[in-house]
Amino acid sequence: MVFDTNLLIEHIRRQEMLPARAIIPVIVVGELEAFALKADWSYQKVSFMQRLFQRFPVVEVIREITTYYAQVDAYSQGNLQEQPLPPGLSARNMGKNDIWIAATALYLDLELHTTDNDFNHLPALGLQLVKNK
Repeated sequence: MVFDTNLLIEHIRRQEMLPARAIIPVIVVGELEAFALKADWSYQKVSFMQRLFQRFPVVEVIREITTYYAQVDAYSQGNLQEQPLPPGLSARNMGKNDIWIAATALYLDLELHTTDNDFNHLPALGLQLVKNK
């Protein structure tokens, strides 16, 4: 299972360990480190965050993931010729980091766990989306 940034923030705030099968995209690592700096997180929260990065696999961006990135971006914009957006769904601009996170989950063929709606249109591409509260 791949974890989105917002869900990891909640785990860090509560100092809850992730499930054993958790995987963290390197993009999420960057977002979390930036969030910690901007929010002036305490030593305790930063230390817990670093423990998560050491304990769970961090997936780097590799060439094979870029193909999925291109598909997610084109699909979200309504420009993926072989798979147009379904009726009633309009084109959208996704945040570039969210595209990388979705592409990582698609490449690994793993569930993407999140609390937000940024990925709701992507199950049509095969994204296994799990909404956590």
